Amino acid sequence: MRQNRFYSQEDLGDKDLEITDPLILNQLRKVLRSKPGDEISLFDGRGLELRAKIIEFNKNSVRLSVLERELREKEEPEVCLYLALLKKENFELAVQKAVEAGVNKIIPLVTERTIKFGLKTERLSLIIKEATEQSGRAFLPDLSEPVNFSVALGKVKDSDSLNIFCDLEKENDKKLLTNSRSINLFVGPEGGWSEKEQELAQSSDFTFYSLGRSVLRAETAAVVVTWLAVNNKL
Repeated sequence: MRQNRFYSQEDLGDKDLEITDPLILNQLRKVLRSKPGDEISLFDGRGLELRAKIIEFNKNSVRLSVLERELREKEEPEVCLYLALLKKENFELAVQKAVEAGVNKIIPLVTERTIKFGLKTERLSLIIKEATEQSGRAFLPDLSEPVNFSVALGKVKDSDSLNIFCDLEKENDKKLLTNSRSINLFVGPEGGWSEKEQELAQSSDFTFYSLGRSVLRAETAAVVVTWLAVNNKL
């Protein structure tokens, strides 16, 4: 049976814990109807994972006894997704599924053909948290403030990372063989990259990459290329 799992910002270092997070309490009491003796999993988003048993519920807290503790290491490669801003629902879906696929960081991009501006950061942070809980990951992915495309290019072009520019018009000669510990993925907006943006990426020595003949929606492309990069399938 799959164990219920929660992200907690509280100190998880003791043998006996008292969790006061109202979101966790609401889930345990009203949604799951948990009771003393039930087991749950907690993680701190920085690699610490533990299994605990519910001892008792108090008015504003739940007391737990830690049964097992594990400190997990970050997996490689570390994947950063530079994703052009999309319409609200599409961007939220892309973020959710990219987290499930294993992305480490998401940086929203403002491009020449961006038609949607502004992000509800609080809602996106909640989506990231819930997707991390659901997918069993131990590290909480980062969400950055939006940056302009040219600024993003400057951030990565002199790095040791593999910089991949997703472009439908390019054909892949062969599977990328890389041992890169860090990969930056650039996925464009609904209307695609502008000619100027393509030229800038080319002059910055980016690796152009196509996801095949089918024209994928931007949110679909973001999830597919993230999964391929995380699993060394590019």
